[in-house]
Amino acid sequence: MEKHNNNNMLPDLSGLQPLSRRSFLRATALTGMVVTTGLVSGCSTLLGKKAAPEKLHYASLKPDEVSTFSKLVDVYLPTDKFGLPSSTSQVPTLKNIDYMVARMSTQTRDLLGLGLWVLEYRPMASFKFSRFSKMDTAKASEYVRVLQQGNFVERGLLTSIMSVVGVNYWRDPQTWDGLNYWGPVSTNWGVVPLGNAPLPTV
Repeated sequence: MEKHNNNNMLPDLSGLQPLSRRSFLRATALTGMVVTTGLVSGCSTLLGKKAAPEKLHYASLKPDEVSTFSKLVDVYLPTDKFGLPSSTSQVPTLKNIDYMVARMSTQTRDLLGLGLWVLEYRPMASFKFSRFSKMDTAKASEYVRVLQQGNFVERGLLTSIMSVVGVNYWRDPQTWDGLNYWGPVSTNWGVVPLGNAPLPTV
């Protein structure tokens, strides 16, 4: 069997590596964003399911952030390939993200904005001066793969932002059939909530 050199399959990473100490600290802090805020916020409902994401009104996301998230949704959630509900026309992924962002603390919101700015403009250093949201899907996918194999900060930054996208798609009950998930077992099995039950003693 012919062996392929995986190094030849990746674009030049040199433009992605340099980071200042301040950028490192901020991006590292962003990595914990989803843990502290994403999983506890409520769901957005049915607003604007039929309109294109860039045409909807967002209370918290800025226009550039909507563009960045929209491109990442295209790359990260190719739902048509797998017969899953559309991440734009059926599941209001960006509206769910907008609702989550509205519930973030000021510091977390600022870190998210910084992370989105880095994701959007960093390709200009090594991907022919193109913003992430302006790339076609194939080129954007290539850029995301490069970040996934980059240094610790690049991987952490991308993982945090992709987690925001993933949580706000899969939280919608329309997607659960694709996971063979039928909702919380406490509901399906009739488990009675115990409230703040005391922990077992040692």
